[in-house]
Amino acid sequence: MRSAKFKKLFALLIIAAFGNQCASASLNDVKYAAVIYRHGDRTPVECYPTDPWRNESLWPVKFGQLTNTGKKQHFALGQWLRERYTHLLSTEFEPTELYVRSTDVDRTLMSAEANLAGMYPPSGNCVWDEHLRWQPIPVHTRPVKDDNVLAMEKPCTRYRIAYDEHIKSKEYVDRLHEYQGLMQYLSAHTGEKVTDYNHINNIYNVLYIEDLYNFTLPNWTQSVYPDKLLEPAGYSFTTNTALPILARLKVGPLLKLIVEQMVRTVEYEKTGKRKMEARVSIFSAHDITVASVLNALHMFDGKCPSYTATVLLELLHEKTANNKTDSYFIRISYRNTIEIVEPKVLYIPYCGEKCPLDRFINLYTNLLTVDWQHECEKPPFKHYVHVSVAFAMILFYVFAILRLRTTEYSDLNTESVSSEM
Repeated sequence: MRSAKFKKLFALLIIAAFGNQCASASLNDVKYAAVIYRHGDRTPVECYPTDPWRNESLWPVKFGQLTNTGKKQHFALGQWLRERYTHLLSTEFEPTELYVRSTDVDRTLMSAEANLAGMYPPSGNCVWDEHLRWQPIPVHTRPVKDDNVLAMEKPCTRYRIAYDEHIKSKEYVDRLHEYQGLMQYLSAHTGEKVTDYNHINNIYNVLYIEDLYNFTLPNWTQSVYPDKLLEPAGYSFTTNTALPILARLKVGPLLKLIVEQMVRTVEYEKTGKRKMEARVSIFSAHDITVASVLNALHMFDGKCPSYTATVLLELLHEKTANNKTDSYFIRISYRNTIEIVEPKVLYIPYCGEKCPLDRFINLYTNLLTVDWQHECEKPPFKHYVHVSVAFAMILFYVFAILRLRTTEYSDLNTESVSSEM
């Protein structure tokens, strides 16, 4: 009996050890990684008009700013990223190995900096102040109004036309109508007119943060928060990428940038001819960024991304049994919690948890072939048809009116001449 128990325990230890080796080997197979995360804990960006906690002095920092809790969250995430990608990154910062980009917003820039502090504690020659365990690491950004890659806010005529058509569609209007009672209830109690999913999410977000900071919520919230707000709040993250054209123009530039880096990494691994670029790319952004990427890939679960929610897109390299053929795959993982835990590997539609890079590129050709500048500067053909028809109708009416007035003037002259005769 004791022998059987011993054998079972020994088998479990062997499985555990083998499993750890497999996990380690899997990470060592990662040749490039793109990390997209949400900023850390923050104060509300904007409170609703009747909010009893709308006085900014009640909060630890100004509205919309990263809190000390948020800094700690990203410091811990940075330490975890360092451990995960230790085989890709040198102990000391090497600019050719890492590229970091943030939206041009205080809380995302600060999150990136806190994250990097966790990734690169100074040591050796990198110590420049014995009393400060920190070193500066570059974070790149662009003004929000000029950023079509990460902030995804650069104006695009074609996107705006398609989005306006979508929110006027019967499908969208009918679904939104299901929340008409909820929106009327929120409007009556918040002091602002609530008309769509984004408004619902904004209110849910404020209540969530106030609840997180142990502020007593108004009595009216008890019947709707959190349960009745969760689904429409989560759905709000899908509207920006609800159609293929919206996903192409909103998320295409970022995913194209990442996949092109993967392709260049493969080329370097196989030939060594081209200059090696960053092995890890980090993108510090927002909940809408994380959700939009996942939704464009048809992987979004409809749940609001938490603080530090992280998407990992990893390029894996594997060899066949005879060690002669190289194969490259993409694996996408998601961690939607502030806890430092292993992310969940997602199933890539029509491919699996580990998708050959070439197949992935073919599956998402709609996103990866975007020519954003050209497509956004030039409205779609259908738009030109609508404009042309409208212009033709205007010309028709103008000429008709002119013809009518000319006829009336001619008749008037004829009558005048007849009367004189």
